[in-house]
Amino acid sequence: SKGIGSLALQDEDKWILARVNDAVREATANMERFELSLAAQKAYELIWNEYCDWYIELVKGRLYGGDEGDKKVVRYVLVRALKDMLKLLHPFMPFITEEIWSFLPKNGTTKDNPEGFLIKESWPVYDSALTYENEVKKLELAMEAIRSIRNIRAEAEAAPSRKLTAIIRSSGKDMENIKGGERYIKSLANITEISFITDKSLVPEEVMSAVIGDVEIYIPLDDLLDYKAEFDRLQKEKARLTGEVQRVGGKLANEGFVSKAPEKVINDEREKLAKYEDMLVKVTERLALVEKKL
Repeated sequence: SKGIGSLALQDEDKWILARVNDAVREATANMERFELSLAAQKAYELIWNEYCDWYIELVKGRLYGGDEGDKKVVRYVLVRALKDMLKLLHPFMPFITEEIWSFLPKNGTTKDNPEGFLIKESWPVYDSALTYENEVKKLELAMEAIRSIRNIRAEAEAAPSRKLTAIIRSSGKDMENIKGGERYIKSLANITEISFITDKSLVPEEVMSAVIGDVEIYIPLDDLLDYKAEFDRLQKEKARLTGEVQRVGGKLANEGFVSKAPEKVINDEREKLAKYEDMLVKVTERLALVEKKL
């Protein structure tokens, strides 16, 4: 960790360093027990689920931002984490990791390793100074919140590009932690504004919600639903169902059909009619509600 103490690390930098550090400890223990598949699995999860899925997404804004000092910090952490991940993967994929390594900046070659080869590098060592427990808690909570909001979007069929507002209810240490993740939630879940509340009675009427321990997240329905699009969709659905009711109803009113068709076919048609009529009632009720919102 030498040199790291002097850097102005942000919470997400500390989080990824802690995750890499953790993976180093686990992979080393697994290798020593000859649990090779577990060591490989650990490296895979770290690279895929944490470095690629989260860290790179979290720092994109900083990489393209205007703060040169901060950009240097991000680049340092990205490269440092990548180097450790390549070391963890090297026993399993020696050639491709060596090739990638050759493109990374060399931090001064040594007498033992003048060409700076990965195969001659030392294995990474767990460092108890890099656990960053508070930052890890904060980031994990923010990620849970982001996942929950993405799920709510999917359920409501709201596009990822649709801007939403959120109300978050919590208290004590949990409130502190979730507030610490505000900027991540805003940028990665596309939230324009978050109201933090402790009193549940301040939650609006029509919302979709998610709960993470002692943190409750509420997204107003008015933000999620595009009422105009919903109105158009329901009108089409109403026209379709009306047509079906008329078609099946006409069939059942036709003497020729009823007298000749087998009983099972007639019963099937009756069931269909009842189903379409029921759906039509529901769609009509929902239309009336949506129309009020237009």
